[in-house]
Amino acid sequence: MRIINMNAKKLAIVVSLGLALGVARSADAGTGGSYQTIQQAIAANSVDSIKAELERTEFLVCAACVDLVTPLVDHADYRVRTVAAWWLARRAVSKQVQVQMLSRLSQPDSTAALNAADVLGEFHYVSSIPALGAALSNPIFSAPARAEMARALGTIGRPAGSPYLTAGLGDSDPTVRSASLVALRSIAGFNDGSVAAPLVSDSDPGVRADAAVTIGMFKYAGGASALVSALGDSSQTVRKKAAWALGEIGAPASVAGGPLQNAAANDPSPLVRSLAKAALSKLK
Repeated sequence: MRIINMNAKKLAIVVSLGLALGVARSADAGTGGSYQTIQQAIAANSVDSIKAELERTEFLVCAACVDLVTPLVDHADYRVRTVAAWWLARRAVSKQVQVQMLSRLSQPDSTAALNAADVLGEFHYVSSIPALGAALSNPIFSAPARAEMARALGTIGRPAGSPYLTAGLGDSDPTVRSASLVALRSIAGFNDGSVAAPLVSDSDPGVRADAAVTIGMFKYAGGASALVSALGDSSQTVRKKAAWALGEIGAPASVAGGPLQNAAANDPSPLVRSLAKAALSKLK
C-alpha cells in the first residue's frame, strides 16, 4: 500500500508540474524573443525556427528588427513569407509595406507579384482588393502568380473580392480556376453555387472536384444534375466529391436516388460507395 501511495503522490507531482509548465508556456506566448534570436533563426534558414521566433516576438518593440524581417517577404518558402507578413502587419510600417507590395502588381515580375500577393492577403486590407483583382486577370503574370492573387482575395475574405474571383473561374489555366473556386468559399456572405455548376464538367479533374465541393458547401440545389453526371466521372476524387455534395444539397430523390444507389452498389472505390450510401439518407 505504501508503494501505491508513493506512486500516486509522484504522479500527482508530475501532473501538477506539467500543468504549471503549460501555464508558463502559454503566458510566454508572443514574448521572450529578441533581435539576436530573430537574426540567428534567419541565419540558420530554418522555417520552423523563423516561424517560432517571429511568433515569440509578436509584441517585441524593436525598430531594427523590421530591417531583419522585411526581406523575408521574398523568402522561397510560403510559410516564411506569410509569417513575416503577419509580423509586419503588427508594426507601424505595415502601410508602407503595403504600398511597396501593391507597386509590384503593376510590374511584369511574376515572382515578385506572387510574393506580394501572399503579403497583401495576410495584411487583410480591403484597399488591396482592386489591385489584386486586376492582377488576377492580368495575362502578363504566370498562372502560379495569378492563382496566388485569387488565394489572397480569399484570405482577405471580403465581398468586394467576389466579382474578381467569379471572373477568375474563366481563366485559361486550371490552377487559377481551382484557386478562384476555393477562394470564393472564404468570401463573407457569398453563397452563389451557380457559378460553380458549369465547372463540374471542366476539362481538369482538380477543377471538377473543387466545383463539386463548392456546390455542396453552398448547398446549391440547382447543381444536382451536374453532380449526378459527375458520379460517372473518370476521377475517383470527383466521384467522391459529387456523392458527398449530393447529400449536402439534399438533392431530390427523383433526380439523384437511382444514380446514388448505383454508385453505392457498384462504384469500384469503397470511399465512393460509402459516401453515396451516406448521401442517400439525405435526399429529399
